[in-house]
Amino acid sequence: MSHLSRLLLPVVALSLLALTSINAGGQDAPDFKTGANTWATSKVGDWIEYTLASGPKVRFTITGIAENKDITYQHTIHNPQGEVVSDNPRTRAPDKAPVQGRLPDNIEVTWSEASYAIGDATLECQVASWSQAEATGAIWFCKDLPCGGIVKTVTDSKDSVWLSGFGKDGKEHLLSKAEPQPEPQPEPEPQPEPEPQPQPEPQPEPEPQPEPQPEPQPQPEPQPEPAPAPVRDYGDAITMVLPEKVRQQMRDQGVAITRMRVYFEEETGDSGAVIEFEGMRTEVPVIYAAFVGEECDKELSYQTWLARDGRFVDLRFDVKTRPKVLKGMKVQIVHSHLQGETETELSTFDVTVPEPGEAWDSLRLRGAKPGINRYTLLVSYTNSQGETTTHKGFSHWVVVQAPPMFEFLNGVSARATRTQAGSNTTLTADVSMNGSFILHHGLKAEDCSLRITRRGKREMDLSKLPAPLRRAIAKEAVPPGWQEVARLKFSDGKLAGATVVAVEDSFVRVSFGHSFAASAAVLPVTDQWEYRFELLHKDSAAPLADWSVSVDLSIARPEDITKAKLKVRATGIEKPLEVAFSKQ
Repeated sequence: MSHLSRLLLPVVALSLLALTSINAGGQDAPDFKTGANTWATSKVGDWIEYTLASGPKVRFTITGIAENKDITYQHTIHNPQGEVVSDNPRTRAPDKAPVQGRLPDNIEVTWSEASYAIGDATLECQVASWSQAEATGAIWFCKDLPCGGIVKTVTDSKDSVWLSGFGKDGKEHLLSKAEPQPEPQPEPEPQPEPEPQPQPEPQPEPEPQPEPQPEPQPQPEPQPEPAPAPVRDYGDAITMVLPEKVRQQMRDQGVAITRMRVYFEEETGDSGAVIEFEGMRTEVPVIYAAFVGEECDKELSYQTWLARDGRFVDLRFDVKTRPKVLKGMKVQIVHSHLQGETETELSTFDVTVPEPGEAWDSLRLRGAKPGINRYTLLVSYTNSQGETTTHKGFSHWVVVQAPPMFEFLNGVSARATRTQAGSNTTLTADVSMNGSFILHHGLKAEDCSLRITRRGKREMDLSKLPAPLRRAIAKEAVPPGWQEVARLKFSDGKLAGATVVAVEDSFVRVSFGHSFAASAAVLPVTDQWEYRFELLHKDSAAPLADWSVSVDLSIARPEDITKAKLKVRATGIEKPLEVAFSKQ
C-alpha cells in the first residue's frame, strides 16, 4: 500500500483545512482521551500553524472571544510557494472549532508519552497510536498548545500534518531549520558513485602504461527520484463567464468612453464646466479616466498566468482633465475579484502622476487571481476650499483561466474481515473514498454540485440459498452501464442523513463509501465497481472535472478466502490498495 493511498485515513481526511471537530473540554488540562481540546482555554492573540505533507500551510489566529465563549479566528491557507490562497474569519463554539485529527472509532488505541521540540520550547505530549488493516496511525496531543492542542498526525510512521509554529500569551515558538524536521523527509539526494581512486601499485621498474583514459566529462548532477505528490491542480482550465451585470457595465461604459473622448478631442479650452450665478462663479473639473483596452491584458491562459512572476497583468490607461492641472491630484487603481455575483476588493495601487504634458506609464500589477479580475480607476483632487473629491473612472476586466480544482487529493482506505460462523465463513468489506480540493477562486460553492455515478456487477452463486432469499437478491440486480447514485448541491451535501460534501471557505471534502457482504455459501463471488465523481456548475452543461475510484474483488472457492484481496484503484494514486480479509 502506498503512503499516498493512506493519506486520507479517518485521522487525516480533514487535515488540509481541519474540518473535523471534537468535543471541547472546559478544563485547563483537557482529557484528550475523551475527545477534549484546548480551544476553550485559548486566548485572543493565540495562534497556531501547521504544515501538511503535501506542501500547504494552515494557520489559525484567535481575534475575539464572545461572552457566550464563541471564538472568532482568522483562518489562513498558504500554498507551498507561500502565497495566500484563502484568508477568512470564522466564528465557532469551542466544541465546533477545527482540529487537525480525531481518534478513530471502534479501534483500540494505545497511549504513550513523547517530547516535541519547537523553538525554545519542549512540548510534553500524549501520543495515541493504533493500527488498521495494513496501515498505522497516530496523533500527538499537548495541553500547552492553543487552538486545539494537536501537535501532529502520523500515517504509516510518516508525519502527515505537523506543528510548525504557535503563539501563546504573546510569545512565539517556531520550528527552526536547525531542528529535526518532521517526517516525511525528502529522500536523501543520491550522490554520484565515487570514482575509483587509483591504488598505488608497486612499480619496481617502469612498465608500459595503459593508454591514458580520457578525462570524464562533467555529468549532470543526479537528481532524486520524484516522491509521490498530490496533484496541484486538476481538470481542464476554464474561462469564467462574465456575469450579466458586468456585461451591461461594459456596454454602458463603452458608450460613455466614446462620448468622453469626443469631448476632449473637440474641447480646446482649459476650463471645466463653469457655473455662474449672481456674481458667483465655480468651475467643476471634467475628468476622463479609462483603460486603453487594446493595450491591456484581457484573458490569460493558465500556463501564462503561472509563468508570470507575482501573477501580474499588464495594463495601460489614460487620464485627461479640464482644467489640465488639478490641485493635489491623486490616481489609484482598485483591484477586486468576482466570485459569482459577489465582488471582493483585494488591493489598491497608487499611481505616479506624470508632469503636465507627459504620457501616463504602462503598469504591471501583481496579484491577479484565477477567474474574473476587475481594475477600477479612482481620481482624487482638492478644490479651492481644501475639500478632497474622488471621481470614479472606468473599469477594465481581466479573465484568468484556471483548472476548477486546486490541491486535489484523492484517497482511499479499506477494511476487510472474515468471520467463522459454524461451518460457514462470512465476509464483509468497506471502502472509504475521500477526495478533497480547493475550489477555483472564481467559483462559488453555492453554484456547484456533485454527481456520483457507478457501473459494475456483483455476482454470486445463489443456488444454495432458500428461494425467498434468492428472489430478494435477484430484485437488487443492477442494470448495465452507468447509473446515477446521487446528485448533491454543495450547499447541502447530505445523502440519507450522512454528509457526503463538506465545504469550508473554498475547501471541499467529498466522502463516500462502498460496502460488501457475503458468505462462503455463495461462492464464487465477483464484486467489481467503478465510481465516478463529477464536479458540476450551474453555468456549465458539461462537468468541470471528474475523478474515479474502482473496487475489484473475486473469490472462487472457500479455500481461496485466506489469500483473497480486495483491490481499490483511484485517480491520482499510482499503486492500487490491496487489503486481505483479516480473521475477526
